[in-house]
Formats: sequence, structure tokens, C-alpha cells
Amino acid sequence: MLTVVSENLQPFDKHAKEAFSLNEAALMNFLLKVTKTGAKYIDVNLGHLKKNKEKTVSFFIRSIEKYTNLDILIDSTDSEVIEIAINTASKKPIINGFSLEEKKVSQILPLAGRYDCHIIGLVMKDGYIPKELEEKLYLAEKMINEAEKLNIDRSKIILDPIVAPLGWGDGVTHNKSNLEFIKLVPQVFGEEVKTICGLSNLTTTAAKGESKGSLQSIYLSMLYGAGIDMIMVDVFNDKVLNTIKFIQTLDEKRVFSFGDFVP
Repeated sequence: MLTVVSENLQPFDKHAKEAFSLNEAALMNFLLKVTKTGAKYIDVNLGHLKKNKEKTVSFFIRSIEKYTNLDILIDSTDSEVIEIAINTASKKPIINGFSLEEKKVSQILPLAGRYDCHIIGLVMKDGYIPKELEEKLYLAEKMINEAEKLNIDRSKIILDPIVAPLGWGDGVTHNKSNLEFIKLVPQVFGEEVKTICGLSNLTTTAAKGESKGSLQSIYLSMLYGAGIDMIMVDVFNDKVLNTIKFIQTLDEKRVFSFGDFVP
């Protein structure tokens, strides 16, 4: 079953922008729009908070729990922000995330063990994103080993092989390897280890209008075919949303209706 995560709660998303003035009504309206898309999770990316961390994080976490049933991914490189979110939420959020960067292994990964949270492992090291399958598997194994050193069970790890922009010179190689990686994760690391990707990374501003949604939708279908567990998307992209709805129609063996799809 494909689980959908909304990426839209971030400072530069036009749908959420007004909520970042800590306007509760604006945030409520935004959250209700997200829930109508059928998303089950929301990625909470508050940007770089220099001050009022407790107030800001608590405002967003409590509002999400007040107005929706959405589960939360707390998306930050700041361990203090993550810890505030964990202590504020009534249900443990997923930590998004850690890589093999020393600071993240030492400051963020331990929070998953301390609070018994799931955590996303971004398959990269010190800014380097591997493009070949063998490299991805090697780094993923090292990430799981680091987690297990802290007594974090591998069932708490969600691996993200990282979607690369198609505009990169080797973007096609990266994204082909991601499909192979996702297929192999259950065999290599066990079925308890899950996978996630952020779909919007695929296309940059160079991809406009129809092509942006179309390319993301095609790759989403390929990720689904490879067996991905979770997908982070712009839930207000109609083409992507229609693809998700069609996948879910097949998964759940629903009666098909054209009226369920965005025109």
C-alpha cells in the first residue's frame, strides 16, 4: 500500500506561506486542503529557526494534531527542533532524517533511539549522493549498522535513496539506480526496512507546467512498481495526485469512477 506524504508545509510553498506568520486560521485552512487530497502524513519543514523555536514548533505540531489526523514527519537538521517536536506531539513523529554526516549520526540518529521513533535515512555521506546501485547499498548498510550500534532496530529505518534532478548530467543514472535499490531493499536488508522518496526533486524550474507533472507521474508509477512504501509529493500537483488516486484505486480494488479524478 502506497503511503502519501505531503511536502507542502515549508516556508516557500505558496499554499502554506501565510501560515508561517503563525496565523492559526491560515494554517487550519491549509491543513484542511491537505487532508482533502488523501495524504496520510505531512512533512513539517520549518526552515532554519534562529529564535522562538519552542513557540514555533509547538504551534505547528499542536495545530496539526488539533485540526487533522495527519501523522507527522519532522524535517530538520536541528536536533533541538526535532526534540521539541517529539516532546510536543501526542503521537511519535518520524524523524526526517539522518545521513552518514558525522553531525547527524552523533546528534540526530540518537534521538530515534532515545524516543523510539522511526527515522528516515538519506542514503548519502557528507553531501555526496551515490549514483550507482552498489554504492547506494553500501552506504545504506553502513547507516543501518550505525543505527543498530545505538540499539535502534532496523524496522525503525526508512531508507531514502534520494531522487536526483533529471537536469543533472548523471540524473538518469541516479534515478534508474533508485528503482533497482528499492526492489532490492527487502531482500538485502529485510522486509521490515521501508523506503521513501521525495518526488519533487526529479524536476527543477526548467521543467514547466505539463511536463513537470507528467515526468513526476511517470516516475511515481515506476517507483510504485519497484515497491516503494512511502512517497513525498506536492499534493497540489493535479497530475501527481491523479496518479496516486489511480494507484490507490488498483491497490484497494475500488470501483473506478472518473469523478474521483481532478479534471
